[in-house]
Amino acid sequence: NIETNSFALTKSEIIASVNNRIISSYELKNKVKTILFLADQNINQENIDLIKNKALQELIDYKLKKNQVIKSNIQGDNSSQINNYLKNLSLKYKTDIEGIKIIFKNNSLDFKIYLDEIQTEFNWQKLIFQKFQNKIVLDEKEIDIELQNILETQTNMQEYKLAEIELPLKNNSEDKNTILKVNNEINEFGFEKTAIKYSVSTSSSDGGNIGWINSKSLSEKMLSILNKMKIGEISQPIVQTDRAIILKLLDEKKINIDNTNLNELREKIIKNKKNQLLNLYSNNYLSKIKNNALIEIK
Repeated sequence: NIETNSFALTKSEIIASVNNRIISSYELKNKVKTILFLADQNINQENIDLIKNKALQELIDYKLKKNQVIKSNIQGDNSSQINNYLKNLSLKYKTDIEGIKIIFKNNSLDFKIYLDEIQTEFNWQKLIFQKFQNKIVLDEKEIDIELQNILETQTNMQEYKLAEIELPLKNNSEDKNTILKVNNEINEFGFEKTAIKYSVSTSSSDGGNIGWINSKSLSEKMLSILNKMKIGEISQPIVQTDRAIILKLLDEKKINIDNTNLNELREKIIKNKKNQLLNLYSNNYLSKIKNNALIEIK
C-alpha cells in the first residue's frame, strides 16, 4: 500500500519550496508512484525509499525550469511534440492517448501534473535553444575535411542505436554501492525499467533510449567500448567527473558512404554535435539556476 510511513502526509502539506513555488506531499507521492508505475515496479516501502530522493530532485528541477520558462516568456504550440511523446508512451501499453489517461486514472496517478512536466520540458528545450544557439558554432570546414577523409579512406561507417543510464556520483564510498545496486536491478528487471527508476538523464522517461548515433559523434572511449559489444549487451559503467554512464547496445548498422549520401551523413554529424552542446548548456544552466535559487526542504 502506498500509504506507508514515508507517505503518511496530508495532500496540503508543504515539504519543500523552490523560490516562490512549493512542492506538496501530494506531488511527491504522485511523482514516486508515477516513476514506479512507468518502470513497472511494485509500490512498496523498499522501492519508495529507493526512489524518493530522485523523485524530489526531479520535482525541484521541474519547478526551477517552470519558473525560468515563465520568466523568459517562452511561448508557442508544443501540441505536436507532446502528442508524439504520448503516442510513443501509449504504444508501450498497446493503447492510445485516451487509453493512457484512463490507465493513469485507474492507477490513481495525476495525468495533469505529468502533462505539465512534459510541456515544461519542451519549453525548457526551446529556452535553451533560444539562449545558446548563437554559441553553438561548428567549424564547417573541419566537418567537410572530416567527411572527405571518410569518403577517401572508408566505404562504410557504423551507426549505433543506444540506450543509457546516467547516474550522479558523489565521489565517495557510496558510488560503488549505487552502481552495484543499479547493475543488480538491470539483471533483475531489465535495462529500460531500471533507466526509468534511476537515470537522471532526460532520456530516462523513454527507458533511456537515445536513438541512432553515428560513430563519428562518439568519444574514442565510448567507441572502443561499443566496438567490443554485441547487440543486447550492456557496458560496464563509464565513469566521468561527476557521473557514470551505462550503455546498452540496442542495434547497429553499417552505412555505405558515397557522394550521394555524404550530405545526409554531414547533417547527422552536425545535428549530433549540436545536441551534445545543447545538453551541456542545459545541464550547466540548470546547475547555475539551482545554485542561485532558494531551495528549502522541510
